[in-house]
Parts: sequence; structure tokens; C-alpha cells
Amino acid sequence: MIRSYAIREKALNILAMFKVTTSPVDIEKIANMLGFKVVLFDFPDNISGVIRIVNNIKVIGVNVNHPNVRQRFTIAHEIGHYLSGHENFSHKEKTFVDNVDKNNRYFDPQWRQEEEADEFAAELLMPNFLLKKDMSENHLDVSALAIKYNVSEQSMWIQLINHKLVYQTK
Repeated sequence: MIRSYAIREKALNILAMFKVTTSPVDIEKIANMLGFKVVLFDFPDNISGVIRIVNNIKVIGVNVNHPNVRQRFTIAHEIGHYLSGHENFSHKEKTFVDNVDKNNRYFDPQWRQEEEADEFAAELLMPNFLLKKDMSENHLDVSALAIKYNVSEQSMWIQLINHKLVYQTK
């Protein structure tokens, strides 16, 4: 994943704005404070989430069939799209559906936006400053960290590697 300082900074600014200093991040509370109502919906499996804004009513729809850790990541991801003003998405009246074909991502013009939204979500849910603190104080293993942050182990591994808090070996 390509790391973007601006995207990470955006996530950290949201955490600072809402005075988040502990994990797990209450992502639904952040969504609500940004004016979004979070709604669970029975989407097809290939759709994780949707943003819908009509007449200043903001909704994030989340796939009810996905695990809780995936739902949390989806909410953070959709907030990332919104705050980044991504292409094909207006803050007035628009729907943004996340159903990018991940098998053909290199040919999909939305793929970079998806990467940015993922990066934003990872930093929002697993901020570097909290991970460093937990790693230095508690020496938690990845499974324990994933439970503490209420994220998947895969997401935790990626975030730890991206922040060079653990190293990938061949």
C-alpha cells in the first residue's frame, strides 16, 4: 500500500478533533459527530458500504453480513472517501458505492481512491501514536492488539508493517 502523509494527517486530525486517546476508536460516534447515521443493510457480499447524502441527510450504509471488524473498517473507509472529496462523490446529493473489482484494480480509475480510503481507515482505527504506546508498554502480540483495537489481524499486521513497528521477513 502506498503511504500518504496527507491521508494519515487527515485521520489524526479527526482523532484530535474528537479527543480520541484510547483504543478501540468509537467509529460510530465519530461518524455521528460528522453528521452521519450508520445503517446496517443486507447488501450483496461484494458491497461493503455506501454513502448516501440527500438534502443534507448523511447516511453510511454498512453490509450487515460482514463481520463486526469489517463493518468498523467500512465506516472509517467511507468517512475517508467523504473527507477526501473523492471523484464521483459530491457532498450535496450523491451516492458513493464501494464495489470496486479488486481483481482488476490496476485498470480501475477508482483504485487509488480506494487505497487512500483504506489508508485513512487504518490510521483512524489504529493510529501510530497509540500503536507505539501499546507496543512499548504492553508488548502485546498481534492477536491481542487486533482484539484491543477491534480490527482484523490482517489489518493490524498491515498497519504494524506500514509503520515499521514490526518487520516483514521472507
